[in-house]
Amino acid sequence: MAKNTDVIIVGGGVIGCSIAYQLAKQGISATVLERGQFGSGASGATAGVIGPLWHVDPNNKAVFDLGMRSLELFPELASELAEAGVNPEFQHRGILKVAFNQAQVDELKQNLTWQSELGLGVRWLEAPEIRELEPEVGDGLLGGVFSPSEGCISGQRLVDALVHAAAGLGAVFLEETEVIGLETSGHRVVGVRTLTDSYRCGHTVLAAGPWTGVPGRWLSQALPISPIKGQRILLRKPGFLPTCPVRSFEGYVVPQADGSLLVAATREEGVFDVRITASAIRQLMATAIALFPALEDASFVGARAGVRPGSPDGIPIMGPLPEWEGISMACGHDHVGVMLSPGSAELVARYIFTGDPRPLEPFSISRFSR
Repeated sequence: MAKNTDVIIVGGGVIGCSIAYQLAKQGISATVLERGQFGSGASGATAGVIGPLWHVDPNNKAVFDLGMRSLELFPELASELAEAGVNPEFQHRGILKVAFNQAQVDELKQNLTWQSELGLGVRWLEAPEIRELEPEVGDGLLGGVFSPSEGCISGQRLVDALVHAAAGLGAVFLEETEVIGLETSGHRVVGVRTLTDSYRCGHTVLAAGPWTGVPGRWLSQALPISPIKGQRILLRKPGFLPTCPVRSFEGYVVPQADGSLLVAATREEGVFDVRITASAIRQLMATAIALFPALEDASFVGARAGVRPGSPDGIPIMGPLPEWEGISMACGHDHVGVMLSPGSAELVARYIFTGDPRPLEPFSISRFSR
């Protein structure tokens, strides 16, 4: 006999779990089906940087607004999740981006012309000012930009916290549960099938990251999601911990709540595996040591890889699936899934609750067929 729920979410990464949490807060029963473990993909392998001023295109109003809305939501969300029982390790200490040559200085100052107009306290720091904050930054430092309103979070802890909080509100989470088919009635999706069960629901959300294209094929829909592999490493050096995430033009060094340092990240387009490679470790170690030479003798703690879901234009794909009812998408967030997760979940949950797709129009898959 089929199991019944209001909403099925296919995929237990940060986007799927965030949607489940938002729905549960509104009293909508959601069941999240994850083929592996929650956060085992790109969500858990992320740098966890919350920096829309650096990673979201300010010329695309819808995407930039989504980034700024997510930035606004994170402090309260982190507090809610911690109160529910799992601390997502949100650090609201700003982000520092540094320059080591004149071209980098020029780029940072050009961006600062619009960043400084947002009223978020973004400001230029000369090299001596930066060394007061981070005395271990490498030689050749020319200056940088500090953005105090941004921060970082543990991607895996965020997923764990969302699962815990949403389950406490009635959501159901099932790991090692691969969806193998969709149940349809005419042009409406009415449920899903797994290897062991079937589920009936009023709405299905495809949030399976780079695997989202698979259920699309079951509906004869080509969903333009491509794999982008990312690797990161974890280091530890007793007594050494930056005050905030520090970014060069090559990558990030992000302080963790346990005193370790996360160094991120590679970008390998079209690669669909999670092998840790020697070349990636070498690249990330070089990034870390160039930024902080003192890390040359840091202990290597480990590495992790994930596959991000990319879209053709780098913009998330969210909203209804054309020609079908009862199904929507929430994927294609690439490397900003954690960063955009609160705002994305808010939009998708509101669509499911109201049936109004207009706020999701800028993210519609229909843009690729216009």
